[in-house]
Amino acid sequence: MTTLQPGQPRSEASGRSGRTPRGAASGAAQPGGSPSLTLRGSRADRPEMPGGQVQLQPPPQLQPNEGAAGVAMNAIPMLGSLGSIVLVATLSGGGGNNAVRGFLTAGMFLFATLGFIFVQIDRQKKQRAQQVTGSRTEYLRYLATVRTMARDAADRQRRALTWDHPDPTTLPALAEERSRIWEHHATDAQFLHVRYGLCAQPLAVELVPPESAPLDDVDPASASALHRLLVVHRTQPNLPASVDLRAFDRVELCGEEEQARALARSIICSATAFHSPEHLIVAVLSAEEHIAHWDWIKWLPHALSREATDAVGPMRMVTTSLADLAALLPPDLSDRPRFGADDREATPHILLVTDGFELPPGNHVVPPDGLHGVTVLDLPTRWMELEDSTRLRLQLEPTGSATERSGGSDVKIPVQALRLRADAIRAKADQCDIATAEAFARRLTPLHNVTVAGPAEASTGEITGPTDFMDLLGLGDVRAFDPSAAWRSRPARDRLRVPIGLGEGGGLVHLDIKESAQQGMGPHGLCIGATGSGKSEFLRTLVLGLAMTHSPEQLNMVLVDFKGGATFAGMAEMPHVSAVITNLSQELTLVDRMQDALSGEMVRRQELLREAGNFASIRDYEKARAAGEELEPLPSLFIVVDEFSEMLTAKPEFIDLFVAIGRLGRSLGLHLLLASQRLEEGRLRGLESHLSYRVGLRTFSAQESRAVLGVPDAYELPAVPGLGYLKPDPTTMTRFKAAYVSGPPAAARSRVPRDEGGHVRGILPFTISEVLSLEPEPDEPQPVKAVSAVGDSQETLLDVAVERMDGHGTEAHQVWLPPLDEPDTLDALMSDLVEDPDLGLVSPHWRSLGGLTIPIGTVDRPREQRRDTLSINLSGASGHVALVGGPRSGKSTLLRSMVTSMALTTTPLESQFFVLDFGGGTFTPLSSLPHVAGVGTRSEPDVVRRIAAEVTGVVDRREAYFRANNIDSIETYRSRRAQGRVDDGYGDVFLVVDGWSTLRSDFDDLEMDLQQLASRGLTFGLHVVTATSRWADFRAAMRDLMGTRLELKLGDAMDSEVDRKIAQLVPPGRPGRGLVPGKLHFLGALPRLDGDPSSDTLGDGVDHLITRVATAWKGQTGPKLRLLPERVDLDRVRELAGLESEGASDRRLLLGINEKELAPVGLDPDAQPHLLILGDGGSGKSAILRGQIHEIMRTRTPAEAQIVVVDYRRSLLGEVPEEYLLNYLTSATQAAPAIKDLATYLESRIPGPDVTPEQLRSRTWWTGAEVFVLVDDYDLVATQQGSPVALLQPLLAQARDVGLHVTLARRSGGASRALYEPVIQSLRDLAMPGLMLSGSPDEGPLLGNVRPVPMPPGRGRLITRERGVEVVQTAWTELTL
Repeated sequence: MTTLQPGQPRSEASGRSGRTPRGAASGAAQPGGSPSLTLRGSRADRPEMPGGQVQLQPPPQLQPNEGAAGVAMNAIPMLGSLGSIVLVATLSGGGGNNAVRGFLTAGMFLFATLGFIFVQIDRQKKQRAQQVTGSRTEYLRYLATVRTMARDAADRQRRALTWDHPDPTTLPALAEERSRIWEHHATDAQFLHVRYGLCAQPLAVELVPPESAPLDDVDPASASALHRLLVVHRTQPNLPASVDLRAFDRVELCGEEEQARALARSIICSATAFHSPEHLIVAVLSAEEHIAHWDWIKWLPHALSREATDAVGPMRMVTTSLADLAALLPPDLSDRPRFGADDREATPHILLVTDGFELPPGNHVVPPDGLHGVTVLDLPTRWMELEDSTRLRLQLEPTGSATERSGGSDVKIPVQALRLRADAIRAKADQCDIATAEAFARRLTPLHNVTVAGPAEASTGEITGPTDFMDLLGLGDVRAFDPSAAWRSRPARDRLRVPIGLGEGGGLVHLDIKESAQQGMGPHGLCIGATGSGKSEFLRTLVLGLAMTHSPEQLNMVLVDFKGGATFAGMAEMPHVSAVITNLSQELTLVDRMQDALSGEMVRRQELLREAGNFASIRDYEKARAAGEELEPLPSLFIVVDEFSEMLTAKPEFIDLFVAIGRLGRSLGLHLLLASQRLEEGRLRGLESHLSYRVGLRTFSAQESRAVLGVPDAYELPAVPGLGYLKPDPTTMTRFKAAYVSGPPAAARSRVPRDEGGHVRGILPFTISEVLSLEPEPDEPQPVKAVSAVGDSQETLLDVAVERMDGHGTEAHQVWLPPLDEPDTLDALMSDLVEDPDLGLVSPHWRSLGGLTIPIGTVDRPREQRRDTLSINLSGASGHVALVGGPRSGKSTLLRSMVTSMALTTTPLESQFFVLDFGGGTFTPLSSLPHVAGVGTRSEPDVVRRIAAEVTGVVDRREAYFRANNIDSIETYRSRRAQGRVDDGYGDVFLVVDGWSTLRSDFDDLEMDLQQLASRGLTFGLHVVTATSRWADFRAAMRDLMGTRLELKLGDAMDSEVDRKIAQLVPPGRPGRGLVPGKLHFLGALPRLDGDPSSDTLGDGVDHLITRVATAWKGQTGPKLRLLPERVDLDRVRELAGLESEGASDRRLLLGINEKELAPVGLDPDAQPHLLILGDGGSGKSAILRGQIHEIMRTRTPAEAQIVVVDYRRSLLGEVPEEYLLNYLTSATQAAPAIKDLATYLESRIPGPDVTPEQLRSRTWWTGAEVFVLVDDYDLVATQQGSPVALLQPLLAQARDVGLHVTLARRSGGASRALYEPVIQSLRDLAMPGLMLSGSPDEGPLLGNVRPVPMPPGRGRLITRERGVEVVQTAWTELTL
């Protein structure tokens, strides 16, 4: 059983064994089952109670005195020597002189011996005295050390006991300060230990005396000193004495009435100061005549009943009736066992004060044998002898002083603590006057609210204060918040200082992010809190508090949430916010962008300070501005980064920016707060030294709490959101509960009703007795309606505050611009588009820039904190454009934006576009654009080749034109053409190739041609604008020509030519996003003018643009692509050649028209006597031979030309008139003899030795017609058995001399093997022209390096030595019927 323990010293282990770490919150079960959460926290550490034992050393023993024995021990040898000398002197004393001499010598020896004996005696005395003095001095020095230790232990013991049980006179101040109020809970060793006075107590450090020794054997001085030490220090006077209320069912205060009541007030105040109303209830049962002495009890929250209320709130448990008191006490009182029958704690413990009231013996409220968890503090009018060991009597001794009898707080009354079968303990009882007690009670009143709502809704026991955040700020109702008034100038000490919640005593806890040199806690800090700890709400509270108390000219904010974005949701509208950056975890590329933005802000501030006058810091800048210098406001920038730990996990290099801010932020006005759920060891890497203040909410582990605060206390916090510790410096730690801004604002305060005279109506008295309510006034229900309306609102305090601040103050400098997510449209980039009657739909601004400068998108410059229009200038060395990007990266759309942007700055006569669209047909609608000359797709190889030929022709003709007109450059041509002095029909020509890789694979013969064009094209105004998926698709020589390079999202960032690392940061799934050579991100514009950034309706937007441009252009249409017709009649070819009749002088054999110039193409039989035609069936071989027949008849008479037709399929039957027909051979049987005869005849024309040179030049050594041998289907003629035409093979080389002309037409199938047939081999060796019609590319190169490709009938490629390879459409001749 627990005894009185009046000041009994307790070791540290026993005194703190049941205590949780400093600042923990108690959680004892409540009557209703709800936990009690008492907010305690930052206070000075409890002084430690000294403990242990000190084994004292015994005093030194006295050395035994040798006395005469010691002298004899030294004298006997000397006396023996003396006797020997006397004997010698006596024996030698024969003569008188010798006898005298002998006696003299003996006398001298005797004197010396006696002197030696005396000296020895004196020396022994001195040695003994020195030994005793040395031992005594050493022992006294040892006792002095013990005395110092004992005094120190006594001081620490006194501090520890005074800390636990302070003097009642100090309790009002302690209640005002609030840091220690209600700190004891059920597991504390000091729980329900209540001070009643002062008494002498043993020293906490036990001084153990040495084992006793006979007093005669020890040094008396040392023994006396030891005795005095034990007497003085083993017992300490006037130490606080306490009584354990749980150990007694009744404590009687016997003595003079006023002194007993003063002692009772002292005990009650001491008990209620350290125990919350959840753990201790105070009730008073008094006689009617004494009830006025207990009126002050009404202010104690412990005396308020949870069971009944009146008009002013919970009933006060101060009464004169036991029945009335029973109705106010907890209902479980009747279920409690008798005193001592249960070892479990009874909560709450009831302290029942009875003053002049005798409890009836048979009552069931407090029976005579006591109740478990109830202590009666009895002030009896008379008392008997103690008969029960469960009772304690504090017997006040009578005094004669009037002051002592009055019971003043400063006096101490002698008292004896009496208990049955125990020695009386003498002490000095505390006294507490009514004024002190009421002052203390009034300070406790606002700290606890008792709710009478049944057991399930019992009070939580938290230390409370103003619950509305606006009350903490002192700004009134948030709905009436006036930013202009709240943002008034603040003193320097209050700048960047804001309340964040309540401390353990109910006082405000402020966070000051200024640097320590300005009496702040900053400039940088760290906040760690586990899931559900209220970290996000704390950050919102801090940010909102700073925003509501500082104008945007004083403070800007950058709010970063690596995950989610809910932390700072709704705050972007505050004028202070420079950036709200969220969801970085879903798009890590934005982390690097944020790094650029913040580092750019640092550079911007450094440059601003330097330009303003080389200020060393923002503080000097503000001083100069306050002194009157005309300087723009430079607000501090508060950077809050939530989930920074995960950000560093994803981007470890970001720590370098944090370190840079930590190092330079002090001078630049940057304040950094890092928040996260976890803090991994080593993650901060050099940043810890810059984090001045720490905020630790409830953590996942004790290790994290130690990493943040240095102690594990944050881990031991209860699971209540908002509870945490603020550590502003290494030595201070404040516990707080953060305010809440995400809930609805407090109800609007109703007006105080007053009567006609201005007096307040409805003010009720607050007394210990029941207070009845007044009759309600008829006009009073109105405030209730307002409150209910407010309660139905879903707006939060944060929403209302942001709405009130929106539109006030200057907007913050934007550190972070939104990511490039929504593309601009061309009408946004060209906001000045107008319809000019001469220029059409044009942008005057961009046209005035001159050259070929066009906008194509938006480039992001996060370091400079701005966005610029991405423009390209194609007038100089950067005239060729290379656009590289992976599949679906927006290449085709960006190419269309380039084309349409150029169309909006130039006229159709100034720029023409030829498009090779291998990207899926996206350019097909643009063929209606006046500026587009032609569009060729992959499925139209003829159009593709025609475009290539057309562009080549333009460059070739322009080269000749420049030479003819003395034009030195394209710039000269542009200026003179604008003046009307020159014009070749074209302006700047743009060859757009969407899909260079397709060009290489399907049109490899065109690649080198276009590369050659690009190498010389810029000189003549040709611009190659191409797109492909990989840089490797360009040959090195071609890639070097590309002056303008743009890179979209690549399939593999390793292929990047801008920067491989930055290329990885281009977000996927964002068409149009890419990099410029300056390593900046850009977003291409959409080719539309309707302002719609959606790509879903891009087709409609392009159509709208084309319609507007086409409608606005009123001038002459620019040159369009001229395509080879699928069929051209021979008569039309002759007309184009200027041959109006067959008798014209042109003796060429016309084949058709070429693709390059759409001009007639023919062969001169004299210079090119033979022709080889290869093509698949149906490609037009027979039609070409028919045309040849008609051309022979046009250019030559029958006397000049005879035709031999070898036609096994008879496709040319009837085509040659009889007068021209020499032979028509349809089989090998016919062909062999006929051709043999022809060969024999022609051999006769071979010049002989008698032919003169003149005859050779004029070919007059023979007369007759030239022979034209036309062989159709040579694959049928030349068989394995031989070829009849082979007989002419020896004559092919001398064809001009003998007048032989051979035209062979053969299928291209298998032609690669037939090329080595003698006749065909000879034609190839002689470099005769060849015509490659449609065929399969699988045949490989047949004529030179040209391989057959599918073509329309009659379309082919003519290969000659003079003109190379050119595409021609052969002339069509109708069949002769």
